[in-house]
Amino acid sequence: MKICWDNLEKMEYISHSGEWRKFSGINKNNKKCYHYYIYKEKCKNCRNPYLSAKYGNSNFCSKNCSQKGNNNNFNNFNKNVKTNTINHSQWKGGYVSNNISTFDEYAKQIDWCEQVRRNKKDINILEVKCAYCGRWFIPTYISIWNRIQALNGQLGNSENRLYCSTKCKQECPVYNKKVWPKGFKIATSREVQPELRQMVLKRDNYTCQKCGKHQDELKTGLHCHHLEGIRWEPLESADMDKCITLCKNCHKAVHKIEGCNYNDMKCKEVL
Repeated sequence: MKICWDNLEKMEYISHSGEWRKFSGINKNNKKCYHYYIYKEKCKNCRNPYLSAKYGNSNFCSKNCSQKGNNNNFNNFNKNVKTNTINHSQWKGGYVSNNISTFDEYAKQIDWCEQVRRNKKDINILEVKCAYCGRWFIPTYISIWNRIQALNGQLGNSENRLYCSTKCKQECPVYNKKVWPKGFKIATSREVQPELRQMVLKRDNYTCQKCGKHQDELKTGLHCHHLEGIRWEPLESADMDKCITLCKNCHKAVHKIEGCNYNDMKCKEVL
């Protein structure tokens, strides 16, 4: 109740405790019962002084002020969220709701085995390099969390490497593969070194050098193709000048050319 002379005339002030009390009736034991109130300087809504119930936590002088004040608080909260979107993780469209990993939280846990950096537009966002093509991308915090769990040995033999797209994940030769599968036999591999593939794809701007399609236009991933057979020149197999970027379909088509099948790998004219 707000403070006015009508209210104060019905109250008794107790000086030693700083409380106001109001007679409420006689109880079963024939004793007087009182309601106790505490003086507060101003209501959060109307800013007028009032008496608040001693055992209550309200900061408003009445129900009307309480409803108006809560609505104002809600509106102010929305304004603060909209004006501080980068610093607020729970706003609609923010880091948590968008499943975005933050640099300060995860970078130190994976920087010993992954290349990490801050996003240029928002320094709070974490970027990593794709394990297959080497492009920088923003991983989800779920994928980062799974990667951390795998590095700590909590997910069995799974590595949960970080890929920028499903295409790269499917094209990666080590994805979903066992280290020593049953019936494993040593054989010659056509797969190039990951570092070489990433450098070649970056040099060619992630574009197939035969059909001219960019990685974002393709339904499948890109491959690094050796212009000369690595079986015949193993010492030069890591030479970037002897590699080009091809899409999966063009890569298959190239190896169907006479003299350039997977057995001899001698074809140099592919374009």
